Amino acid sequence: MFGVMAWIMPIFVGLSVFGGVNGLLFTSSRLFYVGAQEGHLPILFGMIHYKRCTPTPSLIFTCALSLVMLTTSDIYTLINYFSFIQWLWVGVAILGMMYLRWKKPDMSRPIKVSLAFPVSFFLCCVFLTVIPIYAQPVETGIGLLIVLSGVPVYLALIKNKKISPAVSSISAKITTELQKILEVMTPEKEE
Repeated sequence: MFGVMAWIMPIFVGLSVFGGVNGLLFTSSRLFYVGAQEGHLPILFGMIHYKRCTPTPSLIFTCALSLVMLTTSDIYTLINYFSFIQWLWVGVAILGMMYLRWKKPDMSRPIKVSLAFPVSFFLCCVFLTVIPIYAQPVETGIGLLIVLSGVPVYLALIKNKKISPAVSSISAKITTELQKILEVMTPEKEE
C-alpha cells in the first residue's frame, strides 16, 4: 500500500505506543503519590526525591507492577483486563466531573469546556466498557473482581484504621530505611 515507505507505519505505531505508555507510567505513579498523601496508601509512596522533586517510590512501585504484569503468558488477556478497568474508571471520573458541573455550577474550574465534549467522551467510555462485557464476560468479570478485591482491604485498613502497633512499628522502620536509600522526604505543605 505504501510501497517503499511501508516500513514507516510500524515505526510510527511503535512510537505512538511508547509515548502512550510513557504518559501512563508517569500518571500512574502520581496517582499512587496522591493516594498516599490522602492516607490511602503507605506514606512512603507520598514522598518525593529531595533534589528532583519526583515521587521516586511511586515510580519504582509502578515499574515493579508493570514488570509483574509482563510475566503473564497471554498478553491479550492482560490488555482486556487493563483496558476494561481503565475505561470504566475514566468513565466514572468523567461522570463525577459532569455531576459536579451540574450540582456546583459556580465552582472554580481552571478549564471549562462545552458539555458536548465530556458527554461524548463519556459515551465513548460507556461503549468501551459495555462491549467487552458482552464480548468477553469472563475476562471482564475477573478484572472487575480483581478491582473489587481491594474494597475489603480498604474497609479494614484505611477506613477503620485497624492496624496493629507491631505492623505500624515495622512499617515505620521500613519507611525510614527506604527514605535513606531513595533519598526521599515528605513534601512541604503549601499554606
